[in-house]
Amino acid sequence: SFFFFFGSDSTNYSHFYKCTTSFQCISVGSEHDMRFLYCACAISSMLHNWSAINIPAATSYITSCKSYDGAFALIPGQEGHGGSTFCAVASLKLMGQLEHVLIRDRTWFWSLVRWCVARQIKGMQGRPNKNEDTCYSYWIGGALSLLLQANASFENNSSNNNDGEQQSVSDHLLDLTSLKEYVLSCQTDMGGFSKTFGAAPDLLHSFYSLAWLSLSNSYNHNIHDDTDGDNDDRDNISLRQLDCALGIPLDRTAIFQKVFTAP
Repeated sequence: SFFFFFGSDSTNYSHFYKCTTSFQCISVGSEHDMRFLYCACAISSMLHNWSAINIPAATSYITSCKSYDGAFALIPGQEGHGGSTFCAVASLKLMGQLEHVLIRDRTWFWSLVRWCVARQIKGMQGRPNKNEDTCYSYWIGGALSLLLQANASFENNSSNNNDGEQQSVSDHLLDLTSLKEYVLSCQTDMGGFSKTFGAAPDLLHSFYSLAWLSLSNSYNHNIHDDTDGDNDDRDNISLRQLDCALGIPLDRTAIFQKVFTAP
C-alpha cells in the first residue's frame, strides 16, 4: 500500500489526509478511483502546488490500473474504459511522468494507442461493444493527443532505436472528418449537444463536444507540439485552444500560472 496526503494548509498539505489507494471524493466512507486522482492532479497543477501528492506512488497506482488490452480501468483489476484512460494519461502528463512511463514500457504505449484508435466507429465509444457517445470524442481523442505529444518528444530525444527502425505515428490515426460530423450531428435545435443523435442535450455532453471540436481544430498542431497558438478554423468552427490535460482554455492556464506563482 501507499499514501496520498491532503490538508488545508495553503503551502503544505502533507499532514492531514492519507489513503491507501487513491484520492476520495469526500473524507470518510467514499469511493476512490482514477477520477479523483485526476481531480487532485488537476487542482495541484492549477495551484502550482504538488505537496498533496506522492508522485511516485500516484504513478505506481496508475500503472497498476492497466488492463490486459492496454487501456486503464478506474481501479486495479477492472475493465479498461475511455474515461478512466483519459484520467490516467492526463494525470501522468500533469505530474510530468507520461514520457517516463513511455520510455519504461513502449509495448504498453503502442497497445494503448491501438486501443484508442479502435474505439472509433464514426463517433467514439467508451469501450468495446458499446454505442458511440459524444463525450468520448474528448476522453479518447484527448488521451490520444497527449500520448502522441509524449511520443513525439520521446522520439525526438532518443539517440538510437533498439530495433534499428524508427517507428513513427501518423497524423491521421483517427478519421477526424467523420468524428467531427458525428459530434455536430448531435447538436439540437434548442441548443446544446446530446450524447447520441436524437437524444436530449445536456451540459456535460455539450461541454465535451465543444472541447473535442476545439481540440480537433489544433489536433495536428498538438501532435507535433506546435506552439504558435494559431487555431485551424476548419468548417467555420472557431473555438479557443484548450489545454488538453486540464480541459480549459490555454489563456486560463496562463492566468493560473501568473496568479499562483507570483511572489
